[in-house]
Amino acid sequence: MISNTIKIFFCLFIFSAVANAQPYFPAKGKVYNDSIVARVDILIDPDSLLAIMNNVFSNQEYHATFIFNDGITIDTVNNIGFRLRGNTSRTSAKKSFKVSFNTFIKGQKYNGLEKLNLNGEHNDPSIIRTKLFWESAANALIPASRANHVELYINGAYRGLYINVEHIDENFLEARYLNNYGNLYKCLWPADLAYLGSFADDYKIMQGSRRVYDLKTNTGTDDYTDLKDFIATLHANASPQYQLNLENQFNVNAFFALLCNGCSYR
Repeated sequence: MISNTIKIFFCLFIFSAVANAQPYFPAKGKVYNDSIVARVDILIDPDSLLAIMNNVFSNQEYHATFIFNDGITIDTVNNIGFRLRGNTSRTSAKKSFKVSFNTFIKGQKYNGLEKLNLNGEHNDPSIIRTKLFWESAANALIPASRANHVELYINGAYRGLYINVEHIDENFLEARYLNNYGNLYKCLWPADLAYLGSFADDYKIMQGSRRVYDLKTNTGTDDYTDLKDFIATLHANASPQYQLNLENQFNVNAFFALLCNGCSYR
């Protein structure tokens, strides 16, 4: 479980154009305050909710209202998009959800965020492992998602304790590096960083209807050269310049610090 999480995390961050710049770590703020357990309410037409639950592999978003109550203030955002998210969690009893503030009203945000990931953590009875992973990454000075616990209610019915995890997108990059120019990839199964050839397009491999290495930014350019170059470097481990070449493309120190839970590498 942890090795797969690390592999995915590894893929998410290696290609920001500013990967070697000093990242900025934004404050947890109201949405990710982990000193309290906030309440999130989703109000949605019952027929829309039924459609979501009956079509678990669909990513269609439905109109809903989002209410955030941290015990101090209550905020309401109308016309949000609401759908299921995840892979195996879609068929579990405790499902995970995506909240999108800008689907139906372009540019709409909540506390600077376009999206929220409400993860049910159906494989983790403790509902803490994912949060500890992101905290460990931040402690290793890796720009990681902010996360906290929330109580989720849908149409007044309690759905359980959830982990609210910051969505990784161009806004995430800009908040950490003050720009979002670089390529951001989401690695999906069966991404394994295997060497596939010397042509960038060799890495645009498909699994079903999606790419295994899913480019989330600069999609118009659709250039996988950086991914191809990194994987080639990763597999050239017989080179006497291997360490130098790898460190020029990947933050090795921070990655090993994450593996040993914040210790210093070297």
